[in-house]
Amino acid sequence: VSSDGHPSHGSFTFEVISLQPESGLAAAVSTTPATTTRTPTASSTPQETAQEDEASSVSNSLTRALSFAGILVVIGVIVFNILVVARSSRIGSELVWRIESRAAIVGVAASVLVIAAAFGRIFLESRMMNDMPGMQTMSMTDMTMHTRWGFALRLEIIAAFLTLLAFSIAIRRVHFAWLIASVSAGVLAVTPALAGHAAATPRFTSLVVLTDALHVFGASSWLGNLACVMLIGVPIILRSGGEERWQKVAALVNTFSPVALASASVVVLSGLIASWVHLEHISDLWTTAYGQMLFRKLVFVALTVVIGAYNFRRVQPRLLSEGGTARLRRATTVELGLGVIILIFTGFLTGIAP
Repeated sequence: VSSDGHPSHGSFTFEVISLQPESGLAAAVSTTPATTTRTPTASSTPQETAQEDEASSVSNSLTRALSFAGILVVIGVIVFNILVVARSSRIGSELVWRIESRAAIVGVAASVLVIAAAFGRIFLESRMMNDMPGMQTMSMTDMTMHTRWGFALRLEIIAAFLTLLAFSIAIRRVHFAWLIASVSAGVLAVTPALAGHAAATPRFTSLVVLTDALHVFGASSWLGNLACVMLIGVPIILRSGGEERWQKVAALVNTFSPVALASASVVVLSGLIASWVHLEHISDLWTTAYGQMLFRKLVFVALTVVIGAYNFRRVQPRLLSEGGTARLRRATTVELGLGVIILIFTGFLTGIAP
């Protein structure tokens, strides 16, 4: 099993040298050393192709997408609480407490999703490995405890479990729990890189792992944060009533916007670096399976950026009215819908070897 969870194939040739009766062991070894060479197969066999197809199958890909979605929401909840809600003083302390508690509940659900998806990935990976010749005895425990990919999944499960505990405590407005959740979420941001293409990259491995982690954090601070703003913050403010609710919605969104702009920039820059590393030629975008899936993802990322820019330039200045807020909700629904499609494409993309 390679570091990114893909099946590894190859063959080894070796020669067993018999010892001459009249010579000692040392003489035989010194005069005729044994050699071991690795000769990669020239082309994929039908069985290897089937295993590669299994890695990018719908079940494996959607499980990875669910894992990414859970991580995105976990980190998004924390960024929403620390960088948006805590800095939106105009919405009032009572609403802040209600929003924080609701965000913690969402964080609990997202943490459970990450844990469930991680175990699902281990099960599917173990089943795929058992179909390989000579690997029928590999159990889920072996897969988890004795591979680098398994280490990354163990780390992900532990970090998600800690965020689950921290969010459960934070529901009761215990503020130090958010610190524990933040540290654990920072670990979660790295685990997709450790269990994905970044860890298996033969060149610039450390840089690619860091870039991938920044990509995850940026996407979470953008789309995961946006989901919290629109599904937690805005509904709670609107239900509070009062003449100032539109001003409070505007204050929340105005605090969110700089974070989203910076995060989107990180996503674009880190994505360009990863594409440069994984693609040898620009033509790979339409001549390889990995490149074609990446191109589809890039198209939807570009559309999402355009919608976000539209919200910032045209919708946000009109938030001080019921019509402006309704317009924002429609536009962000499209933006979040595109985000879901991007997550699905990412699930399939990580199942294809570059």
